[in-house]
Amino acid sequence: MRSTEVFVAGALLFVSGAEAFAPSLSLSGGRAHASLAPASSSSAGRGLLGLSMQEGDKYSKADIKRLEQNKDLSYLFEGNADWRAKKTKGDSGYFKDMAGGQTPKYLWIGCSDARVAANEIVGCEPGELFVHRNVANLVVNNDNSLQSVFQYAVEYLQVQHIIVCGHYQCGGVAASLNNADLSSPLEEWVRNIRDVYRLHKAELDAIEDLTQRQRRMVELNAQEQALNVYKTAVVQRRRVYTHLREGFATPKVHSVVFDIATGELTKLDWQANTAMSKVADKYDAVAQVASATPEEKKVLEASVSGEYPRRSTVTGTDTVTMKKPLPIYNRLPAGLSLGNEAASTEDGGKGWKSD
Repeated sequence: MRSTEVFVAGALLFVSGAEAFAPSLSLSGGRAHASLAPASSSSAGRGLLGLSMQEGDKYSKADIKRLEQNKDLSYLFEGNADWRAKKTKGDSGYFKDMAGGQTPKYLWIGCSDARVAANEIVGCEPGELFVHRNVANLVVNNDNSLQSVFQYAVEYLQVQHIIVCGHYQCGGVAASLNNADLSSPLEEWVRNIRDVYRLHKAELDAIEDLTQRQRRMVELNAQEQALNVYKTAVVQRRRVYTHLREGFATPKVHSVVFDIATGELTKLDWQANTAMSKVADKYDAVAQVASATPEEKKVLEASVSGEYPRRSTVTGTDTVTMKKPLPIYNRLPAGLSLGNEAASTEDGGKGWKSD
C-alpha cells in the first residue's frame, strides 16, 4: 500500500491509494502517543496534539495555530529522552559501551518505508545491524551511497551476512507495475524495478489477481536485488579471500520478505549459487577458484596467507586502525588467468602475471 505524506498547515496527512489516514495523537503523562486510522472512519478519534476530532470536523483557526506552533520537533526529543531513560534504567553503562565501537555481523538492505524499521522487526539492539535503506530496497551498481556501505561493511566491519529485505504493500513495487510516468528522479529509480518485471514477465502476467501479482513482484524484486549484491565486486573479493583462508565463503547473501499485515519475516527460497549457476564463470569468483589449476591455486592461497594488511591513520589524538583489502578483485585477482596458462611470479614475486 503506497503512502504519501502531505503537510498542510503543519498537520500531517497520510494518503494511501484512495484512502486517507490521519495521525491520531493523545497526551498521557506529558508524552504524546501516535496511531493511524482512516480519516473517513465513522468512529470518533483524536486529532494532532490531542485535539478532539469527530467525523466531518475541521480544524478551527485556534487549532491550526496550535499545530503551527508544534514545529520544533519536541515530540521527537521527548521520545529520545524516554528512550535514553529506558536504556540506562537497568544498565547505566549502556551508551558508554555503545560508544566503544560497532561489530555488527549483518548488513541489512531494506526499504525506506517507515513501517519496516530493521532493528525493531528482528529484535536487534543498536550496533547489531549495519543498515542501508532506499525506495524498494534496490541494489544499483552506480549508487555510490550503497556501494560505499558495501565497502565499509564488507572490508572493514567484515560482516558475515548481507540481507536484502523486501516487504509486501511496497509502494515502489506497486508503482513499477503501472505505466504512469512518475517524473525524474523517481521514474529512473523505479525503472530498475521494472527490469525485474521484464525478467519474470511470463510468471507475473499469469497471476490475474493484482494484489497477489504485487506480492510476488515484491518477492522477485528482493531476490533479484540479492543477486545484485552477490555480483558486487567487494562482495566477490571478500568471498574469495574467506574461501581460501577458511574453507567457506563469506559474506553469505540472503533474500527475505516482511509482511506488514502480520509482522512476520520470512526467508525466501533462494540460493545465490543456484541463481548464478549458468553464469558462474562470469560472476562467481569462488567458482572460478574451484576450477583453477593446482599452480594457480598455490598462487591464490599464498596471496591470503596473512590477514588483511592494516594501515593506521591519525585523526586528532585518536589513532584509527583500518583494514586494507588485498588485490583480489571481482572475478579474478589482477592479471591472473584461470585458463590453460599458469600464473608467473612476476610483479615483484607477488604471484600476479603482468597485464
